Amino acid sequence: MNAYELISSDLAARLGLKRLTLAVLATSLLCNTFLAAGLLLKKDVVSTVLVPVGINEVTHPITVAQTHIDEEYLALVTRDILSLALNVTPINVDHNRLLLLKHAAPSAFGEIDEMLKRQADEMKRLHASSFFSIESMDINSHQLTVKANGIRQHFIGKTETLRQKASITVKFSLVAGRLHLLSLSDSETNDKPISNSDPSL
Repeated sequence: MNAYELISSDLAARLGLKRLTLAVLATSLLCNTFLAAGLLLKKDVVSTVLVPVGINEVTHPITVAQTHIDEEYLALVTRDILSLALNVTPINVDHNRLLLLKHAAPSAFGEIDEMLKRQADEMKRLHASSFFSIESMDINSHQLTVKANGIRQHFIGKTETLRQKASITVKFSLVAGRLHLLSLSDSETNDKPISNSDPSL
């Protein structure tokens, strides 16, 4: 092999190495450009843990066990369930029913749905409203029951047709740390499911 061939081979090798280096640099630059664009355009997803109103997680942390849940949390969930079930008007009764059914236990879903549908039909037919004001609660966190004592009121239009003391028992089940509604019943009438019991309704 003469000197010319050796020089040509050396130049060819250097040229190939240069092209390979340029290709790697170009690929790296392109990847960095795409990564920078992705970071600039990426929207951060922020998850927020919501704590029910009334819970002070610093001074009163929530505890959940296999068959036991914190009494204060049980009271707050009961408050919200009763508000959806008993503070209803012809305007919000269907919306409240759908929200309440999200908390119903699968085994009780059909019964609770039927009860709420009957209530909704009655409220709309009579243009009636119903409210329950809680005065006290008797909580059994082991049996997952709450007896809420208070005043029930019924209105037809703006006329109050009923005001009476009432005790409503709410029963829950606890599955994987989540409360599910089993039943709502009037404690004064042998656990009869809640309905608008005013004779004028």
